[in-house]
Amino acid sequence: MPSLQVFRRAYMQGYGSDRGPWRYRLFPKHELRAQILKRCTTNISSDGGSLGASLQPHVSSANEDRYLIMDLSLPNGIWSLTCVFDGHGGHETADHLVTELPSLLMAGLLSTVANLEGVSDALTRAVYDVDEAIKRDFLEIFPEEVNEIATMSDVTVKARVNDQSSGGLNYRKALRCLRGSTIVLALVDPTKKHLWVLNLGDGVAVLGSRRDASSKWDASILSDNHNGNNPTEVDRIKQQHPDEPECIFDDRVLGNLAVTRAIGDYAFKLPRIYTEKIFLNVEPGFRVPAAIESFIPRNLSPPYVSNLASVRYVDLHAQSGCDYFILMCSDGLVDLYMDDPNRAESLTSLVQKWVGIVGDVVRDDIQEAMLRLLRHALGAEDIASVSCMLTVDMPVAYMDDTTIILQVL
Repeated sequence: MPSLQVFRRAYMQGYGSDRGPWRYRLFPKHELRAQILKRCTTNISSDGGSLGASLQPHVSSANEDRYLIMDLSLPNGIWSLTCVFDGHGGHETADHLVTELPSLLMAGLLSTVANLEGVSDALTRAVYDVDEAIKRDFLEIFPEEVNEIATMSDVTVKARVNDQSSGGLNYRKALRCLRGSTIVLALVDPTKKHLWVLNLGDGVAVLGSRRDASSKWDASILSDNHNGNNPTEVDRIKQQHPDEPECIFDDRVLGNLAVTRAIGDYAFKLPRIYTEKIFLNVEPGFRVPAAIESFIPRNLSPPYVSNLASVRYVDLHAQSGCDYFILMCSDGLVDLYMDDPNRAESLTSLVQKWVGIVGDVVRDDIQEAMLRLLRHALGAEDIASVSCMLTVDMPVAYMDDTTIILQVL
């Protein structure tokens, strides 16, 4: 006999909505595992050592996160590559990274496998190159000088960029400039002795480690926080734009964009005329054009958003006998805690909690480790909270796209 469906109402704040109350379905405890899995897209590596999961339970909201779990066949063996791409404004730039970044990484790594000291530079170069190629593709559509673009009519611009009726090549190139994506990436060499972690934006990468089976798991953050909440990033941008008090305000670039480093987001990297005359004429383009128009007057000396990534290297065998795993995530996982005043804590203590949740089971059952982490983020032992986060019937999204990769080393 099917279980009786129970519904409740909760007060919640979504993106742009009022607080409700909103209706949600209350699940029995034994159903929560299946209900979380049902709403995730998952992928596991061929060896079972890596698992990715992406979650956006709001039925009308497309998930803009993307992730990759793949092997790179190089002359000295099989390298492991895992990536999380957190798209914003749309999914097009993240989709582009999925298809284009691996080949650029392969090309760069081919010349460095005999000299591991060059790997970090190869990673940062590939990320820089993929972003510069997005700009180059767009400028080939509009090769005119800035003063010429300023005099172009809207009719001329629209006819050139909105070419969906003839295949949409120009339109797709433009969209990759309008949208943006962060990157967090892990690369492991064939010996599994060497790990590199790259990040661009506000994704998080954590290394879980312990000396032996009787030891406590330790957490080491391997990513830098490239957003307006990081004083180092704020200082960097202010130093680059010393006479522009509004280059950063409300903890956002030009008062609009949360991340300070990203792929795409060329409204923050090119002179304002490109946004005024071209980007705002892409149809369909920006979801909220008024938000873009509001920061155009502040765009005085671009670029404001960087495509230079941070890279960390870890010698995994510096301490012999250690167990390791990697946890990477989009900022959506962090937000599930930080957006709740009752659960917010420092990132350092939060990742230590994650590593403790995952560590004891990740080697034996990586899917169970992932489910435990997701359930904890959605509300832990509070069945009503977890049920609400999975099913609340709000007209707009109430949580950010959340993507996690676990990898046992």
